[in-house]
Parts: sequence; structure tokens; C-alpha cells
Amino acid sequence: MAQAAGYSFNPETVWGDTVRDLAGYGLHGKVVGSATIVPAKYGDGLNCTGGALRIVAEDDTYPTNTDGGISLAAWVRLNNNTAAARCLVSVSSDDDLNVALYASNAAGHVEAWIEGTTYATTTSIRDGAEHHVMLVVNRTTGPGDEWVKIVVDGTVVLTEADLTLDFDYAGDVTVEVGRNVIEGDETLNGVVDDFRWWNDPIESSYWATVVGQEQIDLQLAIYPFDNEASDRSIYGRHLIPTASAAYTYGMYGRALVSSASQAGASGPVNLPDCDRLAITGWVRLDVVPSSPEPILAIDDLAGNSRVRVVVNADRTVTATWVTIAYGTKSVTSTAELVHGEFVPVHISMNPTYVGIRIGSLSQQTTSTGNGFPHLTPTVNGLKVLYVGGDKNTGGEVTWNYLTLTKNFLREVADTYWAGPPTNYPSRPLNIARLVVDFNENGGTTVKSKSPAASPLTRTSAGSWIQGVHGAALAASGSGGSVTGSIDWPENPKGWAFSAWVRCREEPSGARFLVLRNEEHEVAHAGRLWGNLWTRLFGADGNTGAISISSAPIPHETWTHVAASCNGQRTQFFLNGERVTALTYDVGALRVPTQIVIGGDGDDDSVADMDSLRLFDTPVSPANIAWMYQNPGQFYDTEGAVLL
Repeated sequence: MAQAAGYSFNPETVWGDTVRDLAGYGLHGKVVGSATIVPAKYGDGLNCTGGALRIVAEDDTYPTNTDGGISLAAWVRLNNNTAAARCLVSVSSDDDLNVALYASNAAGHVEAWIEGTTYATTTSIRDGAEHHVMLVVNRTTGPGDEWVKIVVDGTVVLTEADLTLDFDYAGDVTVEVGRNVIEGDETLNGVVDDFRWWNDPIESSYWATVVGQEQIDLQLAIYPFDNEASDRSIYGRHLIPTASAAYTYGMYGRALVSSASQAGASGPVNLPDCDRLAITGWVRLDVVPSSPEPILAIDDLAGNSRVRVVVNADRTVTATWVTIAYGTKSVTSTAELVHGEFVPVHISMNPTYVGIRIGSLSQQTTSTGNGFPHLTPTVNGLKVLYVGGDKNTGGEVTWNYLTLTKNFLREVADTYWAGPPTNYPSRPLNIARLVVDFNENGGTTVKSKSPAASPLTRTSAGSWIQGVHGAALAASGSGGSVTGSIDWPENPKGWAFSAWVRCREEPSGARFLVLRNEEHEVAHAGRLWGNLWTRLFGADGNTGAISISSAPIPHETWTHVAASCNGQRTQFFLNGERVTALTYDVGALRVPTQIVIGGDGDDDSVADMDSLRLFDTPVSPANIAWMYQNPGQFYDTEGAVLL
């Protein structure tokens, strides 16, 4: 029983119109319409009067399913006592309404709607008080034994049993808290707090906990290692780098290097007792050991191991968990770390399994012997964390973007391996291969602030206009507007770009950024049929992500566009927000030597450009947000300095 998403509306979880997902999957919500933040059950809540909280769970980044059922719960206070269809929460996929929970129907009573069937109660909450409303749908007991329960203030007010429930998500799932997501009406006109969503029926033994206390933040710690070993979560579980620690450029900004003598960083983290926990990050094996060496450990206060992860002589990884109920359980990967390269690692446990995943391969698991997951903590004493070793020795590895989450990730949400699952913007520390602001406003030379790129040349197809920050490049639509050479490493960690563009309205599409070498095209980005369009070619000649229908770029409007590939996934962003991600599985990334900005031969650009940044590494969503918020900034002319 893993919680899919959870939201409170207090200052530490609300950033602008974004509400952070407390369940730790990165399913952040957006406040849309006229919803506002007001006092509620636990601090602040969301007043839904013509607005809502919208959550989009894309099928390729979060494993949505209804195999076990569904549970929806929230505290709600109606603003008046009018009897009306007031939708507390609705769930849809492929433009079809799947499930909805109503705080008040036309008769003023709580009810649920599931795939065309209505389940009505005689319970009213129209008294102006705060009430906890919960829908629990069970599909785990087999055909004919499914049931639906509606629970108000911890008491079951409706039970329908012996059903054959036929509902299933198809593709991406959209949840709206405060209105009917399909109709856009049946607004709640009430205040919501502590909303939670599960892809399973939650156990009755847990209902009192859901009703009686605010949910905790399941994102326990985030270590980008950009700023020493500071924790980027709200908890401040900072670590202390050891004397032998060093820093290098990782997948996203800096990374922490551990020596053979000791871990790179350690410190008291005092994690809560867990019934489930996931540890995810990027690991580079710097030296292949002759015998197992520790690369991460969590001990209790007496120095006893509770979690210990080692890399073996064959470069496989073994994770060992010391549990309360099931004894010591170990699981070893079949995939291997790659010497000298960053590889994503995912280690997790729940009451049923301990598991490990190296790279994007399937997860290896070991059963705990308990076939019925429950909420009793199984791992305790998680007090002291060691990154890059244990209390006695080091493993000669480099860690980047280590996250600890109080959840079991059956499949890893894309945000865990693609930067930090946080919305707080942060300045990129990655080495940029190209940093161009187009502020010359005259002449034919276009300068890059990055030492990796030589000055570029403006062609007759380009001119100067006012941009988002200072001057900008105007493209006439008659070929490449700026051309030049660019230096690129032989084995890039990834690829990313960020730019402001203003596209003309045209019948099909055009490229505004092209990378190639003497033999092949490497990558291009542009606008195709009104949408952000990016192609990234692998060494085998095949194409990675192509047309992105969910990323519309309005014409004649300055729009911030960005994309980032980590060699496994390509993420796409508009105006600082991630809009979608696609799998990249076409082999090693190609190496470009030439760049063309503003068109390419017969494929003319019809887009002006400003503040272009180009990387040979992926950049995190937080980095994209920072570049969106800070046009014309980011790069120090002497480059970032590692400690």
C-alpha cells in the first residue's frame, strides 16, 4: 500500500502556484483557476471557489494502475449549506472520467461516482464544520468480491459489496481536487486540506491515522552535493564532508568523491522508523575493488548497521537490510556498475520485498516472507548516514543526487534519476558548452561566455532585435542565422539546452537549433505544428525523442523552451515547468562539432532567439527553472571552480 501522492498547503510545500507532492514521487500539483490559500485544518488549505489543485501523472514517469483499487481522502469544509453537486476530487484518463468523490450531491449528501455508477449516502457535511471524507475501492479479493466504502470522519457511511468494478486508467491520469476535471464545473466551493491519493485500498487499521493526523513528508532527504553535503529537503539533514572528500562534475552539477580510507560525507540524519524506504542516486565506480567495498551505509546510534550497500569485485551491488520483523535480508543486482561512468542506482524495501535496480534494467527482489503489506515499521535505528563508504572505510565511488524517500518505488519516477524531486530553483553548476546572450546588437560576431565555444558568426539571415534580456537574434527565415564550431567531449554524460524563442505562425515547422558533425546530424530543436520538437540522434543512427504534442509553443510570444537528456530519458520544459518526458534508448550520444542557430539550409527558422545555453550533460528541473527565472544570467566568465 504505497501512497501515490499527498498534498498540504503550508508555506514549506507551496511555491508560487506549485504544491509539492509529499509522497515523494514528484507528482507536484498546480493551483489553477480562482483557488486560493486560506486557513484550514492543518495550518493552511485550498479554498476551491471556481479553482482546483491539478495533478498530472504521466504513465511514463509514474506507474498508475487500478489493479488493487483506489483510495482518495481529504479534510473539507464547505463554504455554505447549499445542496449542490460539489466535487471534492475527480480522476480521469484519456478524457474519460474514472472516479469522482462528491462532498455534496444535488440532495446535499456525500457520494461517489465510479465509471458511470453512483454510490450515494444519506450523510451531509453542510454544517460549516471540517469533515474528513474518504473513498476506498477494493479490487484485490477477486471478481465478485470487490467493494466500495465511503468513510466520513472515520465512520463507514456506505458499503457496497459483491461488485464487479470495471475501471482502468488509460494512459496519463489527471486528478483535480475541487472540481470535476472533465466538465470543469461542479466546483467544491469549499476548503480542502491534507489531500491523499493511493493506487490501492488503504487498510481499515490505518483509517484512524489518516483521519487523526496530518500526513508526513515522505521525501526524507535530498543531497545534490552542489553545496557541500547540504540536504535540499525541508528537513535540513545536512552531512559533513570528510577530510578526504573531493568534488567533481557529476550528472547534475557537482558530485561527491569518496576515498579508499573513508566515506565522502556522513552525519546524523535521525530518519523515522520505516515500513518502506527508497534510496536512489547516480554512482560512478572510480576503482574496481578486489573484494566487496561499502558505498553507502545507515547505522544506529551504537554503530550497528541497519542498511549497508557494497560494490562487489564483479561490479554488482549488494544491499543488506536489518529489519525488526524479518531479520536480515540481502539482494544483489544482476547488472553491474560501469567503471568510470555514472550509473543510476535504486535500492528499496517494503514489508514484502527488498529490491535493487542498476541502470534502467528490471529490479531484482528478495521476499521478506510477508505476503500482506502493512504499516508496522520494519526498519528502525536509521540514525547515521555514510555516503561513499561506512563508518570504517570508503568505497572509492562518486555519488550525485542521492535521495532518501519513505516509499517503495516499484518503478522509479523519472524525477528521481533526472535531478532533484524539488521545485526550488538552483543555478546550474554544470560546464556549459555554449552560453550566448546575443547582446552584441550589431556586427557579425556572436560571443559565447563559455570557454568551450569559439565566437560564432552571424549570417545575412540574422539581425538584431530587442529580446527578453537586452538584444536578441532575429531570424529572417532564409537559412541559418548564426553558425560556428563547438568543442564537445568524446563520451558526453547527456545533452541539454535552454533558450527563449519567439516563433512565427507557419504552416508546419522549422528548426531553431541544430548540432551536427562532418558525418551526421547530432541533434536539433524547433517548433513543429505548433509544438516543441526535439530530435536527438544516437550512435546507431536512430532517433530519440521527436514530436511532443503536449508542449505547445504559442506564436509571436517569447517562450522559454528547454530539453534535457541523461542518456535514458529526455525531459521537455516550457516556461520553467516540465511538460513531459520520453524514453531515449537509441545508443550512445553522438558528438557534435558544428552548431547552427536560426534555421538550417532549406529548413528555415522562423523563430527569434535569446539567452541560449547548451550543455553536454543533463541539467535538473531546478536548473531549468532557475534559467527561466534569470534570463541573461548564470555563467561566470572564469567558470565554476570545484573545491
